[in-house]
Amino acid sequence: MKRKKVRRILVLFLLILLAVPCLFALGTWIFHRVKTAQEMRLLKENGYFNPISVGDYSLNVARFGNGQGAHTIVALAGLGMGDFPVAARRMTAHMEPDNAVVFVDRAGYGLSDDTGREMTLERIVADYRTALKNAGVEPPYVLMAHSIGGVYSSWWASKYPDEIEAVVQIDGTQLSETAYEDEPDNSPVTFEDKVLAFLARIGFSRYILRSEHYLYPAPFTEEEQALGDALDLMTQDSIAPVSESGLRRENARFAWSGIVPNDIPKLYLCSSWGAQTKEDLIETARWLNGQIRKNHLDMTLLPTDPDDERFDAILKQMKDLRRTVLEPYAEKMGGCRIILLPGDHMIYEQKPDACGQIIKDFLDNLPAE
Repeated sequence: MKRKKVRRILVLFLLILLAVPCLFALGTWIFHRVKTAQEMRLLKENGYFNPISVGDYSLNVARFGNGQGAHTIVALAGLGMGDFPVAARRMTAHMEPDNAVVFVDRAGYGLSDDTGREMTLERIVADYRTALKNAGVEPPYVLMAHSIGGVYSSWWASKYPDEIEAVVQIDGTQLSETAYEDEPDNSPVTFEDKVLAFLARIGFSRYILRSEHYLYPAPFTEEEQALGDALDLMTQDSIAPVSESGLRRENARFAWSGIVPNDIPKLYLCSSWGAQTKEDLIETARWLNGQIRKNHLDMTLLPTDPDDERFDAILKQMKDLRRTVLEPYAEKMGGCRIILLPGDHMIYEQKPDACGQIIKDFLDNLPAE
C-alpha cells in the first residue's frame, strides 16, 4: 500500500510539472492572440494593412502620400526591419505631400505572409515587382532602399532599368567583390530556426521584444511604438527573413556581378561611414549612448571626449572605406551621387528631417520626363 501511495504522489507530481509549462504556454498564446487582434485593428486604422497576392502567398503593400504626385517612391526595408513602414514615416513625411510613398514588405516581414521558399535575390525582386503590379502601382519607380534593400535596388535597376526613374540608398549595403566575405555562401534554415519561429507564433516573442528591437527615440509617439512593435513581432515568427539572412552573401555577390552601369539618377546617403570630423563622431556617440541608456542595454558607452586618441584612427578608417569600397560601388552603378550624413545606421530614425529634406531635394531636381 505504501508503495502505491508513493507512486501516486510521484505521478501527481510529474503531472503538475508537465501541467505548469503547458498552462503557461496556453496563457501566453491566449494573451498573444488578444494583443495581436488589438494590434491588427490599430494597423488597419492607420492604413498599414493591404495584402496583395504574389502567387502562393501575399506581400503587404502599404500606400501613403499623394497618389497623383510627381513620383512613386517604393521603400525597401533593411534586413529584419519589419517596422520600417512605421519607423521611416517621419522621414517620408517630407515627401508624401507631393509623391506617392509605397512600402512593400518582403515575405515574412510585418503583415506579409511567410513562405518556405528560398529568399534568393531573383525571388525577392520578382516578388516586389509582382506585388506592385497586382496592387496597381505603375512604374516608373523611385526605389528608396535602406541597408540590404540597396542590394535589391541595385540589381533591380540593372535588370529592369525601364521600370526605375531613380534610386535612393539610405546607408545601403556597400557592394563589392568581397561583400560579406566572413559569411558562409549559404546558411540554410535549420530545425532550431523553425522551433524559434513556432515559439514566436505562440507568443514567446513578446518576452524578448525589447532585447531584439529597441525603443524609438523622441519624438516618436506611444502609438508609433505600438505599431512598430506589432510589425516586429509579426516578423519574428517568420522563416523567410531567416532564409534571406542566410543568403545575404550569395545575394550580394550576385547583385554586384549583375550591376550594369546606366544613367538612372542615383543618390547614396552615407551615414555609418559618413563622419569627417571629431564633432561628427561625438554627435553620433552621444546619440547612441542615449539609445543605450533608454533601452537599458548592457553595453559600454561610446567615447565623447574630443581628446580621445581613437577618433583619428576611426576617421581614417571611414575615409579609406569610402575611397576603396563606396566610391567604386557608386562608380560601377553609374550616375550616383554620394552625400555624407554622419550618424547611426538607422539614420531615418536619428535624423528624419535631414534625411527627408535631402531626398526631397533630390526628387525635386530629377529631370522631367
